[in-house]
Amino acid sequence: MKLVSVKILGDHFRSLSANKLYEFNHATSDGKKLSTKIFAGLNGSGKSNFLELFSEIFYFLEVCHLDTVTPSERANKGIGFEIEYLLPKLKEDLSLIFATDIKDTLEEYIKSNLPLTKYTKAEFEKQYYSQIDEIENNEIEKLGVTFLKENYIHVRIVKYLDAEAIYTIISQDGSDTPRQLRDKTRHVLPTKIIAYTSGQNELLSNSYHKIKYHYFRTFEDKKKIGEGEELADNHRLFFLDYSTNFSIFIANVLLADKKKTAILKGILKLNDLQAFRITINTDELYKKVIPVNEKLANNLKRLKLCATSWIEKKVGENKLLILDYLINQASKDAFEFHFTNAFNLFKVFYELEIFNLYLVEKKTRDLMLHVHKSYNFSDEMSKPDPSRLIFRIEKIFIRKNVGNSEPFKNIYYKALSDGEHQFNEVIGTVLMMEQEGCLFLIDEPDTHFNPKWGAKLISMLNQMAAVDYDDKGNIEKVRKQEIIISTHSPFVISDSSSENVYRFTKSNSIIEYTNPKEQTYGASISVILDEIFEKGETISVMAKKELDEMLDNVRDIEELRKIIERLNSKFGDSVEKFDLFSKIKSKKDEIENKK
Repeated sequence: MKLVSVKILGDHFRSLSANKLYEFNHATSDGKKLSTKIFAGLNGSGKSNFLELFSEIFYFLEVCHLDTVTPSERANKGIGFEIEYLLPKLKEDLSLIFATDIKDTLEEYIKSNLPLTKYTKAEFEKQYYSQIDEIENNEIEKLGVTFLKENYIHVRIVKYLDAEAIYTIISQDGSDTPRQLRDKTRHVLPTKIIAYTSGQNELLSNSYHKIKYHYFRTFEDKKKIGEGEELADNHRLFFLDYSTNFSIFIANVLLADKKKTAILKGILKLNDLQAFRITINTDELYKKVIPVNEKLANNLKRLKLCATSWIEKKVGENKLLILDYLINQASKDAFEFHFTNAFNLFKVFYELEIFNLYLVEKKTRDLMLHVHKSYNFSDEMSKPDPSRLIFRIEKIFIRKNVGNSEPFKNIYYKALSDGEHQFNEVIGTVLMMEQEGCLFLIDEPDTHFNPKWGAKLISMLNQMAAVDYDDKGNIEKVRKQEIIISTHSPFVISDSSSENVYRFTKSNSIIEYTNPKEQTYGASISVILDEIFEKGETISVMAKKELDEMLDNVRDIEELRKIIERLNSKFGDSVEKFDLFSKIKSKKDEIENKK
């Protein structure tokens, strides 16, 4: 997945200008590093507006592919855009994307070469099926030459105001005109769009909160979920918040790649997951869900089979199913047998958590489906009493080293710091999302990270996305996913090449961005502070002011000696301090020459 460009049609979006083409670097790499775009700049420079825009666009496109959406909603006059991106696909995927075109080609060929008058029905069918595979393979081969480059297709989606979106696949070698898709458009959207914010950007979460209500309505309107189909199977948009933190952690510790999980646990100084509990209000769930969804009932059965113990009992007015898990190798084996991988388990948790929306009044749910994109959705979201939730994960115990020299102790997972929770959420999500073609929109993930973690962020993301290594353990190949990160961290920028770093500025309410003139990969913090954040100094304002004023009105050598003593006793080492020593020497020479 690589974003190429975006243009807003119609009104401005936040501070982003309409009818202006915003382009991004999408050069293919050697495949050893994740495709990462770094949006950096001062507060208010507009870098997060792009994350909100991408979320709004893909929210709209996802909604348009839901059964419950009307044609008028697909032609939403409140949004217009053009977006282009590269999406990883294999040659065999083209038969699915261009299915209608290939079918028409086959039928035309067969009708012209196998006239019905010449054969009996049996002979016709024999001739038909003997040639169909060869014709289809030839057609896919031609499409591959035209539309595939390094196993990527180039997708362009245009949505004019008051019109439905138009999906086009663009020839990457210039040998053919763009081909518009008549159907199968869902297959050219990113596999998943996953968003995260450190908590300061509530507008980013709007699209993801709204899509939950759409997903919920889709489930409500279906008489029966298809055999083997889960509500969350085809969900494309996910937002990481407090409710998903527990699910991500448990799913990864139980079922993610063991080597990668060990890296994550090592940084967080965790030994392992010890125990957790799942509580389900079966009065609500069975009454509203189970009769129409055999798959969900089977998921509950699988959760029971993995549990150390479970019980159904009456608590107050509610009947609760309580499942307790003591984690050992046997329980991990059980989860692996029933759920296979971390994302499969996470999807079950995610689906059950969506049913908590039953606690929101229907009129409120319907209202939330049509709120304007500028509306702060989270202000109106109800926050029910946790004891009333249909589904909740609780009592998570972990073993953690709480001090450098202390042994591991059993503590609640909730006792981890904000930074530890955020680190698990950001890194753990990339670890869990193994499908190629995912787009991650991560807003200021380093807000609660210490500098040591900030310096490791890009490296950790690449380790979590790695799929192949050389004999020395170095990454040879990573997944074809893209991560867009807005940040103020010089360490994150220093691990990114300048062509993938975008420096944002805002003047007269207009947002602009440029790539840094200097190479940022491996650049020192002082260089990045100067280049990106307009701060040439490497120390704080108060200390800098005091250093600048030290030589004012100095008249003799004794005063210089006192300044040197003060510098050595009060100020830590810095470039500015050493510069002042040079100025002191020059001042000393000047005073002595006057004698």
